[in-house]
Amino acid sequence: MRTIAWISRRALAAAPVMVVCTTLVALVLAAVPALQVLLIAELIAALGDAEHLRDVAGLLLAMILVVGLTPSASSMCGIFQHRAAQRLQADLNSALVREASRIAPDELVNSSVASQVERHSRAIGEGIAWSFKQFMEALMALLSSIGVIATVFTFSPLAGVLTLIALVPPLIYSRYLSRVWESQWEAVSPHYDRERYLRELIVRQRSATELAGLGTSERVGEMVADRWRTVDSILARAMRPQITGNVLSGLVAALLLGGAVISVVVGAQFESPAVAGIYGVMAAMTASAGAGLNAGLAIETLPLARGLHQFLAVGRPSRRHSVASAVQEMRGEHLSHRYSGRGENAITDVSIEARLGEVVALVGVNGAGKTTTVNALLGLVTPQEGQVLLDGVGCAELSEAARLARFGLLTQEFGRFELTVREAVRLGSPREDVTDEEVWTALRSAHAEAMVEAMPDGLDQQLGEQWGGVGISGGQWQRLALARIYLRDAPVWVLDEPTSAIDAEAEQEIFHELQRTKHTRITVVVSHRAWTLKEMDRIYVIDEGRVAEQGTYEELLALDGRFAAIFAEQR
Repeated sequence: MRTIAWISRRALAAAPVMVVCTTLVALVLAAVPALQVLLIAELIAALGDAEHLRDVAGLLLAMILVVGLTPSASSMCGIFQHRAAQRLQADLNSALVREASRIAPDELVNSSVASQVERHSRAIGEGIAWSFKQFMEALMALLSSIGVIATVFTFSPLAGVLTLIALVPPLIYSRYLSRVWESQWEAVSPHYDRERYLRELIVRQRSATELAGLGTSERVGEMVADRWRTVDSILARAMRPQITGNVLSGLVAALLLGGAVISVVVGAQFESPAVAGIYGVMAAMTASAGAGLNAGLAIETLPLARGLHQFLAVGRPSRRHSVASAVQEMRGEHLSHRYSGRGENAITDVSIEARLGEVVALVGVNGAGKTTTVNALLGLVTPQEGQVLLDGVGCAELSEAARLARFGLLTQEFGRFELTVREAVRLGSPREDVTDEEVWTALRSAHAEAMVEAMPDGLDQQLGEQWGGVGISGGQWQRLALARIYLRDAPVWVLDEPTSAIDAEAEQEIFHELQRTKHTRITVVVSHRAWTLKEMDRIYVIDEGRVAEQGTYEELLALDGRFAAIFAEQR
């Protein structure tokens, strides 16, 4: 009941006028069956004594109005319910997206979190939003049953009791269905999640291109088909208890119907008023069945609605933050971290420092521990030992917003946001008042100004061919990502291979710009290219999770150690 009440409150908040209108019309429609029974009884009685049409004209008119206007009122109620469901769908999707946007990045390492959001989104569109309509129809049918049952009592108390008991089997069956569907949803959810992941591999351009080149995209398609076959078999198993419950409920209802009809006929002493009583019993049974059916359909969605309610009830704090003004020094002291399920540390006793105006580099072969070190500095992983200090204050003592406010991060997996140029660059700043002049300045610093000026619509140019925009290269996407970092202008920049997709000439220009403006920030760069390291203030060589060497480019070459070995072929 708590979940039903929650859905009703959300619907009322999303569409108050529609909910009030549908409730009022539903109450009127709920009274129609009972009113029809009473009119039929009065009409039968009047016809026995009537000699002229005028003797029953009033009753006939009332019957015509009730029967004639009911379809229109029912259609109007359906329109109100449909509109309320649409508004509820929009409201729930908006709430879901707001809550999802507040999920911490480290939570998203677990794929089940992203799958959960996708599952809730699908559930809203496929059932939760429309369950309000089904609840309203079930309530209307239940009220209709109660009204008709009260009328049947006037013909035969025993028939009234029997029709009242007839309400019980549909309700028991609905509750039974709820357990069946909840169990079924738990069984199919993992397969839905896996199917979604596999399907995206086929339709996402980057993964689809690789699969097509390998000639194995159809194999992934078969994996998707296997998942659907599994889902179908699970759904098929759920049919047997549904059919069994349906048949048993129907048999009980038929027995009660027979008893109620006989009671009415006997109670009316086989006179003509029994016709109205029989009609009342049948109307009550039909309404009871309708209440059970709609309740069953609505109850199917309750497990989904409960999951969504729990997800939204977490109430994660907003992730908006203002960019900090300055950081004088960053220190990582004796950092050690081991990922779960691993037997060895990813990094051990790593100490790194960088001061305002410095450009510091992390180098090492793949798997040496550079990314883990960067993630520890950013707070994206929590090291088991050691700490990160910003101006002497431990990052663990700062709120997430305060910590992130000090960093600007550009990873190798930079975002390719297929928006307009202006929108894509403005994502670099949490501010809402970013001007076009600031956007152009950021583009200029990232050496992307000429590229955007050459586009037909400039800052308004839509990016991405799937939206009818322009297609751009990986290097051009990376320049836009770098422009976002310039726009953010955080006091600490962490750049993981910031020019990996950019040609050599443009790369030199970008690194010269980083050096020219370095006095305004602390810059940490991960790079595999020797020439980019020559002007670094300090280089840390990470090897097997430890700091093997540190110094300037010339100092490290003079050591003729690990650094010299890594970059021997690039000198």
